[in-house]
Amino acid sequence: MAPVLTAEITRRDLEDLPTQPSYVASITDVRHLSSYNWIEAPTPTIAVPGSPALWSAPGGPRQLKKDSGLIYIAQNAARHPDSPLEPLFRALHITNPSFDLRSIDVVTDRNNIRKLLSFVNPGLSSNGLEPFTIGIEVIKNTAIFCREETKTHEFIGLHEFKGFGHEFEKAYTKSRVTGDTGHHRIIAYRFGDLNFIVRHETDGYVATTLQASSSKGPEYDGLSGMLASLSLSPNTGLSVATSAESKLRIRKEGEVVPLHSTLEVKTRVFHKRLEIRDVAPQLWVSQTPKLVRAYHRNGTFQEPEVEDVADAIRKWEQDNHGDLRKLAALINKILSVAKELGGSMVMRYDTMGDKLVVSKVAGKKMLPDDLYSKWDDASVETAVSRQPRIPETSLTKYRRYLESHQQLLSKSQTSTAESSKKRADVPFFDVITYSVEHGFRHFFRRMPCQLADYRVLCNSLNTLAVDVVKQQRLQDVVRELKTRDDDYDPLERRAIKGSKAGARNAAFTMLYLFLVDESLSPARDGTVAYNAVLYIVSHGRKFKYRTRKMVREAFEARFVVTHKQRMGLDKWPITSSQQDGGQDTEGTTEEEADDYLWDSDWS
Repeated sequence: MAPVLTAEITRRDLEDLPTQPSYVASITDVRHLSSYNWIEAPTPTIAVPGSPALWSAPGGPRQLKKDSGLIYIAQNAARHPDSPLEPLFRALHITNPSFDLRSIDVVTDRNNIRKLLSFVNPGLSSNGLEPFTIGIEVIKNTAIFCREETKTHEFIGLHEFKGFGHEFEKAYTKSRVTGDTGHHRIIAYRFGDLNFIVRHETDGYVATTLQASSSKGPEYDGLSGMLASLSLSPNTGLSVATSAESKLRIRKEGEVVPLHSTLEVKTRVFHKRLEIRDVAPQLWVSQTPKLVRAYHRNGTFQEPEVEDVADAIRKWEQDNHGDLRKLAALINKILSVAKELGGSMVMRYDTMGDKLVVSKVAGKKMLPDDLYSKWDDASVETAVSRQPRIPETSLTKYRRYLESHQQLLSKSQTSTAESSKKRADVPFFDVITYSVEHGFRHFFRRMPCQLADYRVLCNSLNTLAVDVVKQQRLQDVVRELKTRDDDYDPLERRAIKGSKAGARNAAFTMLYLFLVDESLSPARDGTVAYNAVLYIVSHGRKFKYRTRKMVREAFEARFVVTHKQRMGLDKWPITSSQQDGGQDTEGTTEEEADDYLWDSDWS
C-alpha cells in the first residue's frame, strides 16, 4: 500500500518549536546496557556480550594496502534484513532480563540522531545534509527508529580507492571474538527530557586495569545466568535460536567492556587534519570517550596515539547548546506526530522542500511478534521470574540463615567456600543481611545504581520472605517520610538527627511498593506517589543522590508521568553526590558514594 502523507516539519518550523526549559542540551545518566558482535555464518548469528577489538598498535611506521572487498554500511540491515533492530532487543533482554522498556521514549541507532542533527544544522555534519529515511514504529509509549539505507553494503574493486580505514583497523586492533565482523554497543541515557536507548558500532577499546573487574560485574553475571539456561558453555561456538518466529541465532562469547575504554578510529591523508568538530557529533551521540586520528602518506602510517577526548566533547556540547536544544525539540515534535498517528510510518528528508515528511505505512512491523510482549505490564514481572529459582525445600534454610546469619556463620561446620556458595544462590544476599539488620536505607548505599538490579533485589527479598512493607499502605509510608526520630548510624559513627533515618528507610519501602505492589492504581495512587517523590527529590540534604535517583526512576517506571509532573520533578535536578551539598550536620556525601566500584555506571 502506498504511504499517505500525514505530516511535515520544515526547517523554518524549528524556529517555532518550543524549547522547554526541561530540554537540557546535554546527555546525562549514561549507562551501558548490553553489546554483541555479528558473526560470519550462513544464518544470522550474534555473540553476546561480544567484545570490541583490542587496540594493539605495532611499533613504528606501517605500510598498509588500500581497502578492498566487501564493506558494510549498515551491517544490522545487511545481515538481518527481516528485522535490523531485533539483535538490539535480544541482547538487551539477555543481559538485562528485567529491563523495563516502558520507561524508554526512543530506541534508535546513532546514525538516526546524527541525521536529525544535520537537519537542525547542516554545518554540524562533515557531509552536509543529504537525503535520508528513518522508519518509525510506536509501541505503547515508546518510539523505535530504524535506520534505512539505499544500500547496506558495497564491494570495493581492485582498481577503486576508498581509503585505508578498514585495513588500518585490521592492522592496529586484535579481534576478541571468533569470526566476528563488527561490535555493537547498546547504551541508555537521558537527553532533552527523554529517555533513550542508542545502538552504535564501536571500533575498539583500550585495555585498562579496571577491565577485568568490570567485565565480571552484574552485567556479566546476568548474561551467564541467562545463557546457562540455554545450555551453552562459554566460547563453545554453539548458537541457539531466539524464537520460532526468528532466524536470528545467539551464542555466548566475549566479555563486557566498560564504556570509558571504547574508542573510535579515523584515518586521513597527512595534509588533511581531522578537527574535533568534524567527529564530535558522532562521538557525542554514542558518548565514546577516546579517539585515534591516524594520518598516512601513500598508505604509510606513523604510530598513532589514543586520545582521551571526553573533555573536548563536553566543550563541543556546551558550545552547540542552541542547536542541541533544537534537536531535543525536534525529536519531541517527531514523537508527538508519531504517537498521534500510531503504528508504523516512515520519515524522509525531502531535499526539494527542505523538510521532513512523515508518512504512515500500513502493515509494516519492525520486530518479531514475541518481542512486542516486552512492553506489556506483565513482562517486567515475567522477566524477574526468569532469575534462577531456589527450590522450595531450601527456602526455610535461607530464611533462617537470614534471621541469624552471624550466629550460624560462627557455629557452622561448613567451610567458608561452602558458606559463600550458599549466599551466592540468592542475588544480593549479603546486601540484604546487612540492610535488614541496620536499616533499609542501606540498600541505597550498597546496591548498584540501576533499576534492573533493584527488581532483582525485590525478587530476592520476596524469596527470603523479608517483610518490607509491614502491612503499610502507600499513604502510611508517605507519612513515614516525615518522621522525627533520631537514630545512631554505626556506619557514620554518629547520630542522624531529626527525620533522616526513618525517612530514608521509608524511601526504600516506597520504592519497593512501586516495583512490587500490583494493587497500586495510577488513577487512585498516582497523585499521592508523585507528591511523595517530589518531596524526596526536593530534599537533597535528607535524601542523597542514590535515594533520589532510584526513587524517581521507580516512580516513572510504574506510573504514567504527565508533562506537568515531569516539569515539577525537573525543577529539582538529581546531581551526583559530589555536588550534593558536601559534608554538613545533616549527612555526609560519602554515605552513598564510597566503596561502590562495582557500579560501572556511577560516573
